[in-house]
Order: sequence, then C-alpha cells, then structure tokens
Amino acid sequence: MKRRLLSLLLLCGLSLAAQADPAHVIRATELKDKPFSDAATVLPLAEKAVVEVLAREGGWYKVKVQGKQGWVRMTALRLGDGSAKPGDSGVGSALQFLSTGRSGSSGVTVATGVRGLDAADITNAVPDAKAVEGMDKLAVNADEARRYAAEQKLSAQQIAYLPDPKAAVEKKQQTNSPSPFPWE
Repeated sequence: MKRRLLSLLLLCGLSLAAQADPAHVIRATELKDKPFSDAATVLPLAEKAVVEVLAREGGWYKVKVQGKQGWVRMTALRLGDGSAKPGDSGVGSALQFLSTGRSGSSGVTVATGVRGLDAADITNAVPDAKAVEGMDKLAVNADEARRYAAEQKLSAQQIAYLPDPKAAVEKKQQTNSPSPFPWE
C-alpha cells in the first residue's frame, strides 16, 4: 500500500514537473528559428509577453508563444509568472528541490553569462567584408597617430616584444639541445 501511494505521488510530481514553465519577456526581443543570434526571426516579442519555456540549450531557451515554437536568449526572459515572491513555498518549491536537489529562494546557482563560441557558432560563422572595410576606413598613418598622441599629452613607451618562436627554436636547435622548446 505504501509503495502504491509513494509511486502515485512520484508520478504526480513528475507530471507536474514535465509541464512547460511560464516566463515573461523582460525587454523586446525576437523569437528565433534556431538558437543563434543570426537565425531567422519567427516572431517579434514585446516586453512583458508571456511564453512557455520548453527546453534550454546553452544561453538559449526554447519557448512556445502564440502557437509557435522558437528560441529566445536566456537574458531576455524572467522565469516564472511574475507573481511569486522570493521565499514563497509550496508545491513549486518541493518540485524544484526534487528536480535540482537544492532549496532556498532561488533554488539553483545560475550563471547567465555565456562565454565563448560553441561548435554551431563556428560552423555558422560568415565573414563580414563590409565590417572589415569599415575598420580599414578608421586606420590612420603614423604621422596622424603621433599628432593625436601629442594633443592628448601621451608619452611613448618602449615595449619588449616576444621573441619570434621560429628564431628561438632554430637557436635552440643550433645548440644541439634535445628539446625543440626554447624555454626548456
């Protein structure tokens, strides 16, 4: 009897946990076709729009809104329906503890800053020739740089450059060292 009751409670808890989590948009953003900033826009989302969070991948949430599914950056959403206050308890807190093993007002430690590039970012990277041309237009010659430095009262600094790795390896090989690494 106890096993049946425990199984029933566990199934009820899992079915509640499997439901989509509500969230709302904290600033106007776009629902994207894929979890990439350059993916096709499915739908513009206004600030305070309510969405259902279905999954998370890296710094993106897969959401459902207005009958459409897509991806939104996690920094553009606030999880929950907005009515819960820090420290509230209840079924949600219990399920959070069961699913994460943590408790407390926030429940989990989350880092929203996503660093670096993932494989998809590198695969989908496209060079921007116009941006490079724009940077070239900002270049100045040595005389202009010196004039600007003088106007700003900047002083010259001598900076020691790192040795050329090829030259260091060649020098090390000439001394008949068994290691090709110059620092050994």
